[in-house]
Amino acid sequence: MGEHTPAPSPGRSYYGFVLYLLGWAGIVIYLVWALVPHSYLATLGLTYVPQPYWALALPSVVIMLLVVFVFFIYPAINFMLAPPPNDMRTITDSKAIKKEDYQATGAYDVPPVYDLPISQVCRVLYR
Repeated sequence: MGEHTPAPSPGRSYYGFVLYLLGWAGIVIYLVWALVPHSYLATLGLTYVPQPYWALALPSVVIMLLVVFVFFIYPAINFMLAPPPNDMRTITDSKAIKKEDYQATGAYDVPPVYDLPISQVCRVLYR
């Protein structure tokens, strides 16, 4: 492809269309299961379907699990992976370039990006 376009490739578009159709089919099947009385479904030969109670209970449980994950489990994982606030890794790391380590070779050299010492930052911020 010589020209870059935001359109998906033909293979991806086929998968997307199939997923679109399966999504709508799933919604229609869910609504039929939730709203049509079981006696009508039994006349069609569909006798082994879950109770309509689960049409409301299952999405409620899934939403509740999502809320618990987003507000409790995910932040807890992040807190466990982050270093404590009094650790030096929150201030600097092994890749830090200090201003003292830079040696200018020419008069018009542009200095590289470097880390400011935390004492200087505190002096400027909090005077």
